Amino acid sequence: MSTVETVSPAEIESTRMLGARNESEILRAVARVTQAHVADCMGVSASTISRALDDLNRWALLLAAAGLQVVPVDSMVVDAHELTALESMAFKYLETRQQQRIKEGRS
Repeated sequence: MSTVETVSPAEIESTRMLGARNESEILRAVARVTQAHVADCMGVSASTISRALDDLNRWALLLAAAGLQVVPVDSMVVDAHELTALESMAFKYLETRQQQRIKEGRS
């Protein structure tokens, strides 16, 4: 049994934009460390890396369509729920601090 899922134009555009960011992030990282270094780490030739990069756009889009984002290894990734919780806690803290300052007469 086959199910057909309709993809909205907005979702297609979002995937395209994320795919472009993924591709850009990968190209910047490879440029930073060089294709030769990447090849050595993978145990392949630099020309293999060059050929792989020729098809990078398609792989970057595949990752984006699957809901994945490429980020540097030293980045901190926080999901939307964690960010919302952190913002809520920060807001409550700052609100309390402001109320304390008002009570102390030094707004």
